[in-house]
Amino acid sequence: MHVTRNLDCSGLSNASAVLRIKQALVGSKDGEPRIGVLVGENCDVERITGSLGSAAGRVRLMSATRQ
Repeated sequence: MHVTRNLDCSGLSNASAVLRIKQALVGSKDGEPRIGVLVGENCDVERITGSLGSAAGRVRLMSATRQ
């Protein structure tokens, strides 16, 4: 898996993260490398993935963890 762009959504709600991800995907085409998305530890990854529909395969969600 190759990721060329990263997007930090770690302080956003689920709805705001989905909106920002969809905005980042505008103009990108199938077959292009995935977008890496950092989400907060309180985000519901399954809900975000479900909200992205067919575009979910074009992002890689990574959860931020506190150390």
